[in-house]
Amino acid sequence: MKKSMVCMLSAAALALTACTSAPSESAAPQATPAPTPAAESTTPEETAAETPAPESAAPEDLYAGYVQEFEEVGTMARPVETEDGRELILECDLDNEIDQLIYDHYRCELLGDLEGALALTGDTETYRITTENDVKNVQEGAGNQSYTLHEMNILSLEDVQSAEQRYLDTIAQEVADSNLTQWTVQEVDVSWTYTEAEKAKGPQLDEGRYERYFLLGKTADSDSWKIYDLFRENFIPED
Repeated sequence: MKKSMVCMLSAAALALTACTSAPSESAAPQATPAPTPAAESTTPEETAAETPAPESAAPEDLYAGYVQEFEEVGTMARPVETEDGRELILECDLDNEIDQLIYDHYRCELLGDLEGALALTGDTETYRITTENDVKNVQEGAGNQSYTLHEMNILSLEDVQSAEQRYLDTIAQEVADSNLTQWTVQEVDVSWTYTEAEKAKGPQLDEGRYERYFLLGKTADSDSWKIYDLFRENFIPED
């Protein structure tokens, strides 16, 4: 009797051990971590679009080459003599080489002297084309009948720095492209009249008195100043 009971207890113990060692069916499976999303690639165009554009401004070393004072030198107001009576009238003194250069510029135009006019002009293509057109217009019997130079002055550095930004950007580009080591801006108070042939063509501007601003410069390998560009009345904003 005792032997049978011992056998029964041993069998029950084995069954209990087997149950506790088996894996539980209700245990939750371990969660698999979600894959990390790959970083989105950025194209060079998108990167450039996200990068703010630098503000337009003239480089600081641009003004290191600005010349606002010139020594008085011997000048000569040579008359303009043409068969059709064109005139260059001078109401101010020619005090320095810049004054002389501007005077000679208008003189060559009225004389129809293309070679002389281009010799006073720098290597900026746009301005050279303008000069060629003005002189050829005179050679064809049209163009201006007269110029009167009322006053000419070199702008101070402060005045130049107050110019409209678009003009300063143009100057900075032309100074860099032409490798100018020195440059200046000459303000010219000038009036003009047209020939009858020019009036018949319908000029864009009326006869009258205007302000013009010439950009002049000099390179390291040249002793001569030349004209590189021409700006209109709105070069310096009105107060």
